[in-house]
This record gives sequence, C-alpha cells and structure tokens, in this order.
Amino acid sequence: MRSKSIKPAAGQSAIHPHKEERTMTSVLTQPLGLEGWAALEPVVLAALASEDPLILIGRHGSAKSFLLERLAQALRLDYRFYNASLVNFDDLVGIPVPDEQQRSLRYIATPTAIWDAEVVFIDEINRTKPELQNKLFPIIHERRVQGQQLEKLRYRWAAMNPPVRSDDPSEEEVYLGVEPLDPALADRFAFFISAPSWQDLTDAEKRAVLSDQFKGGHPFPVDPTALVAEAAGLYKAFCQDPPTGLQDYLIGLEKLLGQGRLYLSARRITVLHRNILAVQAARVCLQRRTTPDGPVPEWVEAALLALRHSLPQLAQTGALDQAALLAAHRQAWQVAKLDKEDPWHELLQVRDPLERFIRALRYGERIANLDLGQLILEAVAAQPTEAHRVAVALAVYLATHRNRSIPGTVVETLAGEIERVIQPREKKESVHSSGVSIYREAGQLCATLADSGHTQAEVRDRYTRNLLQGLLPDGFQKTSPSAIKAFFEDVWQRLEFALKETHLNPGASQ
Repeated sequence: MRSKSIKPAAGQSAIHPHKEERTMTSVLTQPLGLEGWAALEPVVLAALASEDPLILIGRHGSAKSFLLERLAQALRLDYRFYNASLVNFDDLVGIPVPDEQQRSLRYIATPTAIWDAEVVFIDEINRTKPELQNKLFPIIHERRVQGQQLEKLRYRWAAMNPPVRSDDPSEEEVYLGVEPLDPALADRFAFFISAPSWQDLTDAEKRAVLSDQFKGGHPFPVDPTALVAEAAGLYKAFCQDPPTGLQDYLIGLEKLLGQGRLYLSARRITVLHRNILAVQAARVCLQRRTTPDGPVPEWVEAALLALRHSLPQLAQTGALDQAALLAAHRQAWQVAKLDKEDPWHELLQVRDPLERFIRALRYGERIANLDLGQLILEAVAAQPTEAHRVAVALAVYLATHRNRSIPGTVVETLAGEIERVIQPREKKESVHSSGVSIYREAGQLCATLADSGHTQAEVRDRYTRNLLQGLLPDGFQKTSPSAIKAFFEDVWQRLEFALKETHLNPGASQ
C-alpha cells in the first residue's frame, strides 16, 4: 500500500458500467468471449478476491450464465450449476439414507451434489420455490447445507432476470414468475452487477460479438488464477490496514442515504466497507497489467464503483437512482476529509438544502457570503412547487438582506421569485368557477392575520398576507393557501431561531 489516506480524484466523474470507460483494456472478460464488460471487471475481480457472494441481474440472453461458467473453467474450479426454478433439494445434497445406527442421515453423492463443489452457481434465483429458498440461504450465507460445512466451497454465484418495476409502465419485457428477491436473501449477497444487454453495447462491440462465435477460445493476457491470487493478497493487506477516513465516509454516507429513504443495515455497511477495499485491490491489480506506469487508482473512484454494486435494492426494485447515489457519495467523501470542527463537516451531512442553509446561518461569519449564497440558491431550487419556492425566497431574503452581503446574482434570483409579493399592485381578476375556492380560502386566511407590523409576529403576518395575495390567481397549483401559509410560517420561525442562536453565540462570527 503506497497511500493510506483517502483523497479526492482530480475529476470525480460518474462511472456508468455500460456507457462510460469504453477505452478500458479488458483482462478477464474479453478473453472469455464477452464484450461491454471491461468497466465491470474490477467488480468481478473484487468478488473473486474476497470470495463474497455475487449476483448478476439482467435480461435473458445477456450472457450471465456464460460469464460465470467460463470464469469457473478459466480458474479450473469444480463447478456446479443449478436452475433454481427446476432443482429439487435432493439434487443438491444427493440421496439421503440412514446411517448404520439408524440415528442420522448420510448422503449418497450424485454427479450434481454440492459436497465437493468449489463454485455453486444458482440461476433464476428469484424463481425459487419458497421451501427451497430457505434451504439455499445457509449455502449462500454460511457455506453450509443441512448444518454441515461445505469445506471446498469458495464461490457462491447467482443470476436473475430483472424484477418487474411497477413505476415503469413502458417496461417491454415482463418475466412471468419473477419476483423481487427476498430482502433477507438479497442482503446475503455482497456484489450486484447489472449485466450489459445487447442494446448497451457499442456498434464495434456488437460486431465483435457476432464475429467471435467463430473464433474459438482466446488466450488470456495474464494468468487469471495468478491475478485473483494477487488481488486477494492485496485485499487482505487493505483489510489489515484500511485507509484513514473511510469509516467517516461510510458513516456519513449511511446518514445521507437514510435521509433519502434508502435503508442500509449494519451488515450492509460492513459489506460495503469490505467491497471498497476489494474493488480498490482489483483496480490496482488490473492497472498493473494494463498501464503499469500510470498513477495509483484513487480511492474515491473505488468507493463509488463499490457503492453502485453493493446495494441489495437493485435485486428488489430493478433500479437505483444513480444521480442520488453520486450526490450522496460526493457529499460523504467531502465530509470524510474535513476536520470535525469545520462547520461544513456538519452541513455536508444534511441532505435537505433548506435545512442545510438554516443550519449554516447559525455559524454566522464562519460561512463565507459566497458559500451562503450558493446554499440559498440550492434551498430555493429544491422546493417542489412555485409557491414553495416563492415562500422560501421571501423568508430567506428577509432573514439575510440586512445582515449579510449576499452576492448580487443571488439577490437577483431572489428578486425574480418574490417581485410580485414585495411590490404592491392593484388589478382585477376574472375568476373561473373552479378557482373560487382558492380565493375564498386565501381570503379567509388573510382575515386572521394581524394588520400592523410592530412585533415580529405581526411583521410575519404582514408578509404572509403579501405572499398569499401575491400568489393569486395561479400560484397554488399542486398545493393550497393553507399549506403555503403553514410552510412559510414554519420556515420563518426556523430562520428566526437560527439568527437568534447566532447572536447568542459570539463564536459563530469568529
């Protein structure tokens, strides 16, 4: 290990497994007769190095079984293939017979029995019968069957077709009998790879696939067994001495993903930790074979690649929000680099942009005006409706325009949002019958608000009235005057509290 600290890459670009990094040299998959897998080779090699369970997810005909079978052959491993939709438990364990004392069972091995296998591949795992699924669980999780240890078993691989996505009515292919993988079973797999389909390949890769069927076997540029052994050794070294800051990254990442309602169990966090180490080990070993004079691969890229292939939700929903994963990854990585006394160490762990801005106010001058302006823009832009944007812009402008020198571009943005609320106007509106209720509701709410502006509460009421009237007639789409009034008053109160806290804490201005 030459570098132990986690550092940001010079350019943190998204790593899409099928559309990006087409220039990568293939060491493992092209010699097996596959195209479009080069960017996924670090994940495949990481699974081989760590010997943790791997599952491939993809359409029929995407070479899932082909890859795993060829890989086992290339590594000269004793391989067992089971189709989970057809196999019986006796096919796994052999024929049970009583022992001589009639006290327990022993098994007469058959050619398909699992006992001497080094690799077990379970195809169509999400078509498994419920009674068999429970029996597969200890094989994948513990390398045990019927309570007995499978001494020779190293690798547990599986494949499945993508589950039906209820949120995608345009889904062209529906696989009958396919269900999302049971959460407990899915959580026992470490790596999840979406197999490239024909449509994911470039034209050059498609031509290579069509011509490759007549070429026979390919020589490996490196001995795959030696490559796996080298990656496994480096992975063990990383486990003994992981990079500093990686724990902080994982803790921050879990918080950020949790705020986006993506739950990670304690087991999944520890698996992700191991996977990052394994992916980095694989990337280093692959680079030594392809570009030995190149720079040491960045840990930040290994963390993102591992994250994208370590979440069991992929086997349950068929898709993950890659943009949200990237945003959470970048934010958590920045947090991991910061001193815990730095305000941004807290702020970057706050997922909601409005809450992040409000917390930033509490730090006073410790947050630069330029940075505060950026937080304002993010808070306004993140709101779900026009009315919410106007409400936030108004509250933020009133809270900051007197005591902070917000950049002019930010002030212009806020002015564009709140112009119709701040500027008095008189005009007559023709109201369609469907809009009468909105006017009536707004009028009734305004009648409850104070007219004068002597106290803070009265000042707030005055601007609340301006807000409700300024949004008429068409500013309440997808919301209501009551909802906006409650939202604005809540934001006002939170901002007021944050500013009071700043004034009571002289250290916030240091």
